[in-house]
Amino acid sequence: MAEENITEEKKKFDDEEEKEQHLTFPQKLLRMFQRFGDLFFLNVYFTITCIPIITIGASITALFTVTNKMVQNEEGPIHQTYLRAFKENFKQATIIWLLDLLYIGSMVLEYIYCMGHTDQISKVLFIMVGFQFFLFALAFPLQFPLLSRYENSIGKIMLNSLIIAFARPSIWFRMFFIWALPFALYYVSIKALIYTWYLWGLIFTALFAYICSTFLIPFYEEMENPAEDDEEEISN
Repeated sequence: MAEENITEEKKKFDDEEEKEQHLTFPQKLLRMFQRFGDLFFLNVYFTITCIPIITIGASITALFTVTNKMVQNEEGPIHQTYLRAFKENFKQATIIWLLDLLYIGSMVLEYIYCMGHTDQISKVLFIMVGFQFFLFALAFPLQFPLLSRYENSIGKIMLNSLIIAFARPSIWFRMFFIWALPFALYYVSIKALIYTWYLWGLIFTALFAYICSTFLIPFYEEMENPAEDDEEEISN
């Protein structure tokens, strides 16, 4: 039954893709403005639900749930889809988010200790902090996108995000690059932050998540339909 649902979903996505190719330029332009409007409202919902801080994990998960559906042209009403995903994933997403915060907090405390001491322990601890940051940088970008797509235990979600980062570095790199680039630019030029900070609350976050979903969806389908990929290779 699960395989049939995946096949039907893929067929529907292919049909929508074919329809998209036959749209006229004015229709494509109208579609683009509609999409930006949807992303604007999605970003506003995301910003509002992030305000309590503790709900950021559930907000990111709901955000990717909607952008995934947008890419497949099956999102429906934005507010209903977002709020449903927010509620359904709230418990798991919040636990993962709190674990991430504890992990970050431990790294910060270790780093502070290293900066204030010059003994052998601080040298070893400094290396450990570097390794811990490396693991976190690999796992974090994919945790909530995976949760938005699959039902799994918290441990497996976090482990799978790490495995995918190692097994498919191109997917991880694109996710990391898309989100890290703006902050790198802000580090280089504080003026860029002054001029654009408010756009994160209006459009940037949803837009970046949508861009990520454009390559995450084909990746998900590749994982979910390995037999079809093998058949295509054999036929070629």
